[in-house]
Amino acid sequence: MSTLRRLRRLRLWLVAATAVATLAALLTFAGIQSAVAGVRAGTAPAVLGVVAAQDALVKADNAVVASFESGEVELTGPGERHQSELVIARQSLTQVAENNAAGVEGSRALQVVEGLLAGYANFVGQADAHYRHADGRMVGAADLWYASRLMHAPDNGILARLGALADLQHNALRKQLSDGWLGGAVTALWLLPALALLGLLGYTQYRLRRKFRRRWNFWLLGATALLLGLIVTTSFGFGSASGAGDAGATVDTAVERWRSGFEAEAAAGRPKLVELLRENCASTCGGVVDELAAELPAGSAAPPAAAGDPADDGRRIDRQLAEADLPGYHEYLIVALGLAIAGLVVAGFHRRVDEYRFRST
Repeated sequence: MSTLRRLRRLRLWLVAATAVATLAALLTFAGIQSAVAGVRAGTAPAVLGVVAAQDALVKADNAVVASFESGEVELTGPGERHQSELVIARQSLTQVAENNAAGVEGSRALQVVEGLLAGYANFVGQADAHYRHADGRMVGAADLWYASRLMHAPDNGILARLGALADLQHNALRKQLSDGWLGGAVTALWLLPALALLGLLGYTQYRLRRKFRRRWNFWLLGATALLLGLIVTTSFGFGSASGAGDAGATVDTAVERWRSGFEAEAAAGRPKLVELLRENCASTCGGVVDELAAELPAGSAAPPAAAGDPADDGRRIDRQLAEADLPGYHEYLIVALGLAIAGLVVAGFHRRVDEYRFRST
């Protein structure tokens, strides 16, 4: 094989390897950023939305029981706090429906919860209407118990179903943070082509030095330096993946804290319902009251654990994901570096190729 043909073939290999390495780096970086943006815009808010809805519903249920127990229901109905927390819960569930990451199963769970929530609101409304009349307090207390049962039933109540939905959304988040573009195997997709190009550049320097007795080809040295810059720029994407993982850990912590908080708050509110039923329904539904009292956990009257502010946690997690979602100019920089490397490779061979072309003619 002639020297000219060898030079042309080596140049072609370098340009092709540059194209492959650049494309791999671009796809990897863009894929990571797209996955991080998806977590920020959809999956993380879906997880937080379900738990925020649970928190709001516990507060709404406790508020309506407190309103009945204090007698305020006769003046103000279920109370402004109850209504406002229901609004928050419905808004949170709307957000979950928009960002649902659990597929068809998640959508079905949301539909069931919406139906149960409508039934809960209906029982509360009936309890309010009956409790305003002295001869209807027994029926009103029973309606309130039905509402609370619908909310707190351990297997198929609203809170239990929301807990299962939260697990579905949370599992989808964990999978998104560990698979696909955010998985560890993605590193090989761009690093192996980049290392292959780096090795080919080193081999080319060696071949040219032996052939032409020149220590360095500075065009190829420049291409090597830019390749290192390409590797560093692409590696920023893996910093994004790490940042998304940190945000996922923050979600785990927030969800655990919220759950412990609203579970304690729900337990703290149950004794009030028992007392209300004993006052107004002891003669007719005493067995139910005793059963409900037996279900109360030890220490249920203790003050609830601090659950934190869902809005604050949501902002903190969004801030973490925003920091992980790097600006789009990095992708343009990767393309520019790839083109510059290819240009330097061509320039590095130009003189020798022209020289041997001239000799061949």
